[in-house]
Amino acid sequence: MIVSDQQIEYINQSLILYGVTSKDLRDDLLDHICTFIETNDSSDFATLYQQALQKFGGYANFQNLQRESNFQKFSKAQITLNKLKFTVGFTTTLLLIVSLIFKMMHWPYANVLLICTAALFTLITLPIHYYTKYKKSTYQLS
Repeated sequence: MIVSDQQIEYINQSLILYGVTSKDLRDDLLDHICTFIETNDSSDFATLYQQALQKFGGYANFQNLQRESNFQKFSKAQITLNKLKFTVGFTTTLLLIVSLIFKMMHWPYANVLLICTAALFTLITLPIHYYTKYKKSTYQLS
């Protein structure tokens, strides 16, 4: 059976109706459902569409798939933010140690290094830290 454009639009709208908000996930599900319908010999679209939905676990499973894809996107972003937080924190700590050694040895530019380290900590490290905590807490609430 060849799926018409109207049927594809019907499937797409039903996926939106049942909570699949991610365009990538919706496109993948649409493709799988259309492929399932096209590979069967029957000419009854409604029956094949219901069989395809049951094959993918029904409408309730679509919401689980949406949650899982959102979690994977969140995890990927969280890993990137944690790497950035570690790198900036390590750099700030290293600069702090070097500037304290400069200050103890009374070498030049010790004050400049301390001020730069404090600025780096205040303007970059702390906002990244609190942003990651905020993103983590908002994801856990939803």
